[in-house]
Amino acid sequence: MTTDRIEASMPTNPNEPRDLIKVDPKPRDDTSAFSLVHLTAYSVHWLDMWRIPTTYENISVLNARLFPADFGMAGFPELPDGLRTNRSLLQMRPKYRGFATSNPRKGVYLTDKGRAEVARVIKAIGLPTLNGKPTNIETIAVDPRAPKNKGRSYNPAQDVEDRRSRLLFRRFKEGRFDETDVVHLLGLLGLYDHTPPVEIRKAFKELRDAADAVGDPEFLQFLDVVSDKFRVYLERPDPSHRKE
Repeated sequence: MTTDRIEASMPTNPNEPRDLIKVDPKPRDDTSAFSLVHLTAYSVHWLDMWRIPTTYENISVLNARLFPADFGMAGFPELPDGLRTNRSLLQMRPKYRGFATSNPRKGVYLTDKGRAEVARVIKAIGLPTLNGKPTNIETIAVDPRAPKNKGRSYNPAQDVEDRRSRLLFRRFKEGRFDETDVVHLLGLLGLYDHTPPVEIRKAFKELRDAADAVGDPEFLQFLDVVSDKFRVYLERPDPSHRKE
């Protein structure tokens, strides 16, 4: 076998979002048995495996590359139909199919249920290919049900669950919220009193985004109560730099 033929058959992975345009489409006959939500979960899984951010834009592009008949624009199948991807992402949320959670700043993350469904899709339609080359399965864990490096991804559901164990939330559940103080707010956020106000506000917003992504009405109500009680502290201005 010549060097050119060996290189042409070597496994490969995309290294950056631009490489997603090299992903080959899957045969329509192989994918027609699955819903658009299942196909989108497949795309989310592979972006995660390739260490490419699971943003709305990247998912839309990969969906259109893998499944142009389902996610390409009518009349322009080479271009992604972002609305279809967006509808699928909404259906994946916990209060609908429960396949994934999402955070506007960080991306989409499959739940255990979502990973189990992706395993079914992989079994049926196989692995992605790039310009005819197979995905390099030696460098990644193909089975989406397998444990992964926790340092690589953010899980909003786990984040909210962790905050439920903090003293501020426990006092809220016990009906003793009036006994709380700023120190308990800082404990909830994992910050310190010397943390700049802008960073405290940012952390509080990210926590609310996580609760929104998970769809946890009780925790959202709790955050509303926290916001009301500590409004003055949360909205205090950042100290200005003194002029010499």
